[in-house]
Amino acid sequence: MTRKQREADPADSFDGGYHLYAEEQYKERVAKNPERIEFAIKQFEKNNIEYCLKNPSNGHFHCRRKSDDKLFQFWASTGKILGFQNLRGIHNLIKILNK
Repeated sequence: MTRKQREADPADSFDGGYHLYAEEQYKERVAKNPERIEFAIKQFEKNNIEYCLKNPSNGHFHCRRKSDDKLFQFWASTGKILGFQNLRGIHNLIKILNK
């Protein structure tokens, strides 16, 4: 089944048209990335935290904790803090970096 056939009749596709919904949701989520990156940068600067934007398309940052200069990785697009399974978001990261 080709893409045109799936889009013409999503119910007959392998997932009942879910792929079209998922693609739409992905586009909406990615469209918010520049705003999330801008907000993260403002928070880093407001809190005098050293940072480096490594990937502007997904908001991947390297930043350093004030107390011991330890490197932390953060993705503004998802709020993921590498190494922390249950913590997400810029505000939680700021708390960690200010320790």
